[in-house]
Amino acid sequence: MGWYEKDRDFLRPRFRGLDRVNRPNPEPLESEAVTRNNPCRLLDIALATVVDAVIATDSAEHITYLNPAAESMTGWRATEAVGKQLTQVLFLIDQETDKVIERPFEGIYDSDELTTSLSHAALVNRRGLQVEIEYNAVAMRDEHGRFAGTVVVSRARRHAAEVALQTSNESLLANADELFEEKERAQVTLNSIGDAVITTNFSGRVNYLNIVAETMTGWKQIDASSSAVDDVFRLIDATTREKIACPTARAIIENRRVSLDAVCVLIRRDGEDIAVEVSAAPIHDRNGGVIGAVMVAHDVTAARELSRRLERLALHDSLTDLPNRALFSDRLELAMANARVHGAYAALLYVDLDRFKHINDSLGHAIGDKLLQTVARRLLGCVRSSDTVSRQGGDEFVVLLADIVRIDDATVCAEKILAALDAPYRIGEHEMRLTASIGVAIFPNDAVDGDALLRCADFAMYQAKYNGRNNCRFFAAGALADAIK
Repeated sequence: MGWYEKDRDFLRPRFRGLDRVNRPNPEPLESEAVTRNNPCRLLDIALATVVDAVIATDSAEHITYLNPAAESMTGWRATEAVGKQLTQVLFLIDQETDKVIERPFEGIYDSDELTTSLSHAALVNRRGLQVEIEYNAVAMRDEHGRFAGTVVVSRARRHAAEVALQTSNESLLANADELFEEKERAQVTLNSIGDAVITTNFSGRVNYLNIVAETMTGWKQIDASSSAVDDVFRLIDATTREKIACPTARAIIENRRVSLDAVCVLIRRDGEDIAVEVSAAPIHDRNGGVIGAVMVAHDVTAARELSRRLERLALHDSLTDLPNRALFSDRLELAMANARVHGAYAALLYVDLDRFKHINDSLGHAIGDKLLQTVARRLLGCVRSSDTVSRQGGDEFVVLLADIVRIDDATVCAEKILAALDAPYRIGEHEMRLTASIGVAIFPNDAVDGDALLRCADFAMYQAKYNGRNNCRFFAAGALADAIK
C-alpha cells in the first residue's frame, strides 16, 4: 500500500490548498498556530522548498499546481500555467525516436500505485531549450475512488546535468579564450591604425581610447574613462573658435554615421591645437539597439599646412615670397574699384634694378638671389600694410599704392624707395651698392584698366633709365607719343 492510500483523505484537500497557493493573492492564515495545525499549509511550504519539480493536474489534465522547481524547469510561472493542459507545459520528446510524447501518463489512470521506475525524456522548456529529465507520476483519487488528477515529480538527470555543467564550463572557458583573443586582436588593430579611435556608452561617457587617441588628446585611458567625451575631445571651429560638440551624440540619436563639415581644431589637454577631421557612428548590440558610439579622428595638420603652402606658392613668388603676377592682378583690380567708389587714386610704381645683370654674371646667381630677397624686404619697409609689393620676374618689381588721396603721395614713396635701395648691401663676404629706376602711372589719370596702367608704368620706368638711372619718372602721354613717332 502506497503512502497516498494511507493519506488519501489528506491528499484531496492538500491539492486544493496548492491551488489556493498559486492564486495571486492567497488569503492570509489566521496565526502561526493555525499553520502548525494545518497539514496542508505545512505541505505547501515543503513542496515549495524541494528541489524536484512537482506538477499537479485535475482529472482533465489541467494543471492546478507548480512548485518553484517546476517553474524553473519548464520556464512557466505558476500563475500562467494553472489551467493549461499538462502537455503544453510539460512538453516531452522521446530521445530514441525524437518524437513528441503525446500521452506520457496515460498508463497511470488505472493504477493506484506510484511507479518506482523512472521514465526518461527530453523536456522542451518555454525558451525552446531541451533538458534531459527523469520523472514518475501517481494518480489521485477522491473519497469514492474515482480518478481525480495526477501528480508528476521530475528532475534533471544527474548524468545529463553533470555533462551539461561540464560542457557549459568548457564552453565558457573556450568562449573566454576566444573573447580574450578577439579583444587582443581588436586592441592590436586599433593601436596599429594611424587614426584616433574613441568609444562612448549611450550616455556619452568615454570607455575606450586607442594609443593614437591618447597621444592626440593628451589623455590616458585611465584618466578619460567615464569622462564626458566633449571634455576629453574638445573641438572648436577653426575660423570662429566657437565650441563644436562631438558627433557621437548625433550618431546615437539619429542612429547613423555623422561627419563634421566644419574645419575642426582639437584642443589637447595641454592646450595645443591640432587640425582634425572627425566622424562618428553608432554601436549596436546583437539585437540592433544602439548602446553607444565610436568616433574616429584624423590629424590633418600636415595636410592642411601643405595645402596652405601649395596655395601660397600658386600666388606668391617662390624666391621672395612676394605676391606673383596673378595675385597682384587681383589686388590691382580691387584697388581700382575702390578708387572709383571713393573718388581717390591708385598708383603703380614699376621698379627695375640698375645693372643687376652685372652682379649676377660676376658674383653668381646665388649672390644675386640673396640680393633680390634683400631688395624685397627693403621695398616692403617703404610701403603701408594696405599696399602691395610684387615681383614681376627677374629684377623687376611693382609697387601698388592703393587708395591715395594726392598724386604727390606716389612721389614721396618713390623717393623713399630710391633711398632705401641705394644703401650698401652685405651679402656674405661681398659688399655692394645698387640703384633702381622707377616709373609711375596714376589711376584713373593715365589708364582705366590694369594692363594699360601697367604698360604706362613700364614705359615711365624706361624713361627713368634713359635719363641716367637712379631716378623716378611719371608717365607722360606726350613722351609716349614722341616715342611712337
